[in-house]
Amino acid sequence: EVRRILAQFKSEDGALVGTPFDLPVDVRHESLLVLCNTLLENEEDTPYEFYVHDVEVQDSLSDVIEAVKQKVESEKLLEIMYRPQALFRVKAVTRCSSSMPGHSESVISVQFSPDGRYLASGSGDTTVRFWDLTTETPQYTCTSHKHWILCLAWSPDGRKLASGCKKGQICIW
Repeated sequence: EVRRILAQFKSEDGALVGTPFDLPVDVRHESLLVLCNTLLENEEDTPYEFYVHDVEVQDSLSDVIEAVKQKVESEKLLEIMYRPQALFRVKAVTRCSSSMPGHSESVISVQFSPDGRYLASGSGDTTVRFWDLTTETPQYTCTSHKHWILCLAWSPDGRKLASGCKKGQICIW
């Protein structure tokens, strides 16, 4: 015999969804997702996290009920709080909009200036280059480092740039 419980979904702000329903205690997270999306009448499936007494349902409801057994009674309504998970829709980049040749080895570090007009790049060729983004041309090539440029950082006012190489040397330009 499968144990059952009377349950109801509740949003983060406490709003109850639909009417209470009979649910097998061993229901899995995936089934809760389908049920919640159906009750909320979502056009697209939305991923949710579910909680019972602040304990997340990661696998099955029975695991959580076992963890909080002193707070769950089979005769009482079990409120399952649902929380939408962050959903990122990333559009694939299908083409490179621009390239700026200049370094003779791989570019390891890049940093935009605070005003967005310039770009600094550090390379395995031991040079730091300053680029004008409007014309996409190199403005300066700096050659004090003796090893790969691993890190670049602009000053807040954009008037200076610090660069660091693999040997630990820091240069201010």
